[in-house]
Amino acid sequence: MGNECRFHIVPAGSSDSEIAGERRQTGDANRKIVIIDLENMMFGDHASPSRPDRSQEILDLAEARRPTDMVIVGCNPRLAFSAKSLFPNSQIVTGHGKDGADRALIDTLDLNHAADRFDELCIVSGDHAFAPIAHAARQQGLRIRIVAPRFGMSTALRVYADTAVHLPEDPVNTEGPLAA
Repeated sequence: MGNECRFHIVPAGSSDSEIAGERRQTGDANRKIVIIDLENMMFGDHASPSRPDRSQEILDLAEARRPTDMVIVGCNPRLAFSAKSLFPNSQIVTGHGKDGADRALIDTLDLNHAADRFDELCIVSGDHAFAPIAHAARQQGLRIRIVAPRFGMSTALRVYADTAVHLPEDPVNTEGPLAA
């Protein structure tokens, strides 16, 4: 993984290791970009977050601890205000329709830029739609961390993960849309 090619412009006479060394000296080392598919983490609840404390649990599992870590949350437009209150220092992207949030997150990522600025991509979703992004990010030299529900992680996504963490199951909510 360490010797994989990153796509960037290298000034004449410079080696890839010199460029990587320059990037590390700027203080960007160990930065993480975290993308969160909010509906996937809410077990399909598209109306409102069922557990507000879930956001801190998600960030802890994603190991998004530094102020320099970038967090992007994707959701349907009806959840945008809730998403911002749950993840106040994050960028919120929205998408309409089936897999709209997934597409919005995928469209927001610039892997060339991410590979130059970050060391790790954390995908907080088990959705197979993120497998191509995980694969491309890995080819760019990023470490891949997946946080997903225990029974909701796509095998295609898991293949590209350096680390996979299962989100604890949501306790039964007897009053919300997830009630049995």
